[in-house]
Amino acid sequence: MKNTQKIFTLAFMSLVLIFLNADGNVINPNITMIEKEFGVTDAHIGAMMGLFTVIGAIISILWGYMADKTKRKTLFVLSVLIGEIPCLLTAFAKDWVTFYILRILTGIGVGAAFPLVFSMIGDIYGEESRPLATAILTTAFSVGQIIGILLAGFTTNIQAGILTGWRLSFLLASSPNIPLVILFYFLIPEPKRGASEKELADLIEKGIIYPKTIKLEDYKGLIKIKTNIYLFLQGILGTIPWGAIAFLNKFLEDIKGFKKEVATLIFLIFAVGNVAGTVLGGYFGGILSKKNLKYLPRFCSVTTAVGAFFIILIYLYIPSNFILISLTGIFVAFLISMTGPNMRSMLLDTNVPENRGAIFSIFNLTDSLGMGFGKWVAGILSVAISLTYSLTVCSIFWFGCAIILWFTATPFINDVKTLHEKLKNIATTMSSK
Repeated sequence: MKNTQKIFTLAFMSLVLIFLNADGNVINPNITMIEKEFGVTDAHIGAMMGLFTVIGAIISILWGYMADKTKRKTLFVLSVLIGEIPCLLTAFAKDWVTFYILRILTGIGVGAAFPLVFSMIGDIYGEESRPLATAILTTAFSVGQIIGILLAGFTTNIQAGILTGWRLSFLLASSPNIPLVILFYFLIPEPKRGASEKELADLIEKGIIYPKTIKLEDYKGLIKIKTNIYLFLQGILGTIPWGAIAFLNKFLEDIKGFKKEVATLIFLIFAVGNVAGTVLGGYFGGILSKKNLKYLPRFCSVTTAVGAFFIILIYLYIPSNFILISLTGIFVAFLISMTGPNMRSMLLDTNVPENRGAIFSIFNLTDSLGMGFGKWVAGILSVAISLTYSLTVCSIFWFGCAIILWFTATPFINDVKTLHEKLKNIATTMSSK
């Protein structure tokens, strides 16, 4: 691809992801209203949000396998439609069971899209550009969260026929992506597998097709790459507190005493820090990895640990002061979010092109298990020991995440070298044909 086409593809893909991820977070500011309407508790909501994440991740395993077998663009369009149509219908749900089922279906679409976008971006951008490219894609997830929160937090008083209260936000979050993803199908070319690898780029430019596709037995090889295992483990631990943050709006309202609009504004300030940290995390990660590969995971380790310390201060010690909580929150979100894009870049840098859809589907599964577990545990602990201590306990898992990231440095260096050796061997095979 030419540079202008790369940029256009990344921008279009990010736009679709923004609206798709708005679907996943549009519920958060309206938890209290939904609980009252359907007669459920935090435990019910936590279980539903957990399944939303986990079932979507399980389905993404199939999508990840197919990503390395067929056209990823087509699979991406299908996954987005699978997510958006049920989200739109959620606006008309009349009972808890219908609402529950539609949310799970939306989760399937969101989960299925995850391995596809990172598999495609790995074949569009080379090793040096990947930290920033993955940061931009990861930022789309965060911007989607912001839009979902905005829609949910500021549309509840709008009257639109039968779509009153929390319902209108689901319709607004889902409807833009249906025409957008159809345009995506016709405007965006299918990325050529392996085209971004310096060992293979010239050969693929000459029209030689990358010869390898994933086989079921290749999954065994994925667990032999130590970087994969380390990142999976830290992902499970690190996403538990991210899952619990689904209850942050409720915490700010019920525990800190802020009005819903103010609580939503604070959540948005957190989200702004998340966006800034994601972009700059990818930028700094790229600079550090060029100096020394071991700096990348250790940079993520330090930022995660410091962020964990300060969010616990918010939950336990910082008083109900808008400025104090907002400033501390934006700092926490800035630090914690730096890990996400760099983890994804490390996975791309240590796995061969035909396995990237598979590795990201497994990563999505382990990540989502942590996220789903965090939502479920936060809901259960909220009822058992209070929401304050529930969020505090979940946040402690970030320290475990930081420890694992620190020790990822050595295997990461070795696995990057091994990948380049594999690519050279593949290039030799391609040249001989």
